[in-house]
Amino acid sequence: MSRWLALLALLVAACSQSSGAPVAHQEASPSAGQITTQSPSSLTTSPTQTAPATAIPDLSLTTVGFSCRLPIYKQDAKTVDSFISFPSGDVIVDPSGDNGKYYDRAFSRWLTVPRTAVSPDGAHYADVGVGQAGGLLVHVVDVATGRDHVFQESGVQFNGQPIVLDYSNDGIYLVSGFEHLLAGLWLVNPADGSMRQVSKDLYPVLSAGNGIIWTQTVNPADSNPVVTGTSIGTLPNEIDRVDLRSGRQTEWLYEPGKGLRVVGLDGRGLPLMAETGAWTADPNARLLLVTAPDAPTQIYKGVLAQEVGGGVTDAHGTWLSGQGGIYLYTGAGVLLKVSNHPGYPANGCF
Repeated sequence: MSRWLALLALLVAACSQSSGAPVAHQEASPSAGQITTQSPSSLTTSPTQTAPATAIPDLSLTTVGFSCRLPIYKQDAKTVDSFISFPSGDVIVDPSGDNGKYYDRAFSRWLTVPRTAVSPDGAHYADVGVGQAGGLLVHVVDVATGRDHVFQESGVQFNGQPIVLDYSNDGIYLVSGFEHLLAGLWLVNPADGSMRQVSKDLYPVLSAGNGIIWTQTVNPADSNPVVTGTSIGTLPNEIDRVDLRSGRQTEWLYEPGKGLRVVGLDGRGLPLMAETGAWTADPNARLLLVTAPDAPTQIYKGVLAQEVGGGVTDAHGTWLSGQGGIYLYTGAGVLLKVSNHPGYPANGCF
């Protein structure tokens, strides 16, 4: 279940973009000449950079040719916040993390919510809870002061647990789910707490900013979809691009007999997708870059494609999480393993 949509909150967090601020701002990636590949045995790593035991075929470790610090968080018995320094690969745990899931560069502070829930300027973040009689409580918190503005909303429109999809310039987008994503998209005004339903039938998984939403669905024309046999149900086989401002919905990729998942955006705002033909480990799973409708390009083939997620895009490329460590998809179209230390990227590398 960890390979796909076991936790809706992690799904939403993993699919959102960030580049210094928690928005889908895309920048150029480094040239291929900045990257040097070495075998794991020839690298000097810190003691904390030991990959967990895994049967998943993995990539060799790569030493990058640029310098920056990547904030990451890892969730085991508790949340641990760290920085990976490149190119050395050294990992330093930050004791000030305090269960952080996003490193807010505007205030040099870890926040307890994922980057999807942080405003574009880093000054506020949002959280959602359940109040009395099933009502909804939307919290908008000032990062500088800690002041919590609480808005009470009606919960009758939600069939599952509301989650922040994106805190954008448009407002706070909410989705809901229980073990799998449910239909619907809502927008909350962070100034006065007013809420309206944007859509009843969309299944949004990623906000790219500027009113662009990536959605998933199970196309009923598929006679052989990937059925998980779990409460997660059938894997989506179609990813659509929706422009909320114009109302235009574009079928971006439909793969009969496959499961599709958006893992992030590249430096041009184009989607990276994981494609699988099975709920269990699939050696033919692929990581795809889809530059135009029905125009996928294979980046990587293997079980690892089912595992990567948490895409965060900055000037270096798109940082991805995995069971074996941290990966980087570069502007040169290459997937690299850059750390043996697993975790979720908590912002871009700076």
